[in-house]
Amino acid sequence: MNAAPSPIIGASAAIKGAIALVERFAPTSLPVLLVGATGTGKELFARHIHYRSGRRGDLIDVNCGALPQEIAESLLFGHRRGAFTGAVESVAGHLERADNGTLFLDEVMHLTLPAQVKLLRALETGEVQPLGAGNKRRVDFRIVSAAQEDTPERLDRGLFRHDLFQRIAGIVIDLPLLADRPEDIVPLAESFAVAQGQVLEADSGKVLEAHAWPGNVRELRLAIERAGWLVANGTLPAGAVRDAIALGLPRCQSGDRRSAERRGKGADRRRRPKPRRSWSELTRACQEHGGDAGRMADSFGIRRSALYDQLKAAGISLRSFRNSGARPEFRRNPTGIPDIETGATS
Repeated sequence: MNAAPSPIIGASAAIKGAIALVERFAPTSLPVLLVGATGTGKELFARHIHYRSGRRGDLIDVNCGALPQEIAESLLFGHRRGAFTGAVESVAGHLERADNGTLFLDEVMHLTLPAQVKLLRALETGEVQPLGAGNKRRVDFRIVSAAQEDTPERLDRGLFRHDLFQRIAGIVIDLPLLADRPEDIVPLAESFAVAQGQVLEADSGKVLEAHAWPGNVRELRLAIERAGWLVANGTLPAGAVRDAIALGLPRCQSGDRRSAERRGKGADRRRRPKPRRSWSELTRACQEHGGDAGRMADSFGIRRSALYDQLKAAGISLRSFRNSGARPEFRRNPTGIPDIETGATS
C-alpha cells in the first residue's frame, strides 16, 4: 500500500473523522460514496482513496453530470466498430479503462436511468458488454462515487435507483463544510500561498476567518490565487486578501449594494449560521434523546426549525426513534462496522 502522506490538510475533528474513515477503508474493496457540498474536496478524497488502495491500475475520473445523455452508455461501457453510425473504430469505455484501478463517478446521482441499469448489472456480475459486442469482458475495479447532500431527495423522487445506491454506498463519508471547520481556514490558506511561492501576513488570517466561505475549500484556494496576482511581491497582506475575496463574490444590483455592504460590515463569527450536523451526529442525538426534538435542539444550541431542516436534509425521521429507536433506512455506514469513536455499529 502506498505510504505517501495524506494531501488533505486540517486538524478539526470534522475533517480528521473523514480522514480516519479513508485510512481505514481505502485498502478494502468496499465501494465508497463521498457526500458533500460543492468545493469540499470530493475529488481530492477520491484520489487519496485510490492511492491508499494499492491498486495497480489508473484512477478514471468521470463527471456523470457532464455526460451527454445520448452517448453516456457508449462513454461508460465502450462500443465496437460499427455499433452505430459514426462508430468507425472500437473504443474502450470508462469501466474497461478502470480495470485493476479505481472508477471515480463524480455527481453520480445525475447518471441517466438507462446507464444506471447497465452500471448495476456490471457491478453485480463484474462484466462489461460494450455496445455492439457479442461477448462480455470481465473487469476488476474499485468504485468511488461522489454526490451532493440532496441524495435522499433524489432517491425518494425515483431519480436514482435504490438498488444501485446500495451497491455504491458500501461506506458513506460525509465531507464537512469549510464553515464547520474554521480552525482549518488559515492552515489551508497558508498551504495555498506556499504552493504559489508566497506567504500570508499575520493580519490576513483575521480577514479569512471573518468570511463565511459558501464555496468551501475551492473558493478559499481561488481567493488566495487572486490575492497573489494583486501584489507585487511574495507577501499577501490583509488588504489584498480582502480584495481577492470580494472579487470572487457575485455582484449586487445597485439598489441592493448598500444594504449588502452594511450586512458585510457587521458580519463576525458569532453571526454565522450554526454548523450543520452530520448524519452520524444527528442519529446519535436521536438515540440519546429518544427522538425529542426540543432536547435535541437544546443540545445543539439551535432552534427547532433549524433542527427539522437538518433532519429533513439528512433523510432522518424522528418518529422511528420515538416508536422503536430503529435507525432510518438511509444509512451513512451500512456496513455494520463499529464507529471509530464510539464502537457502536450501524
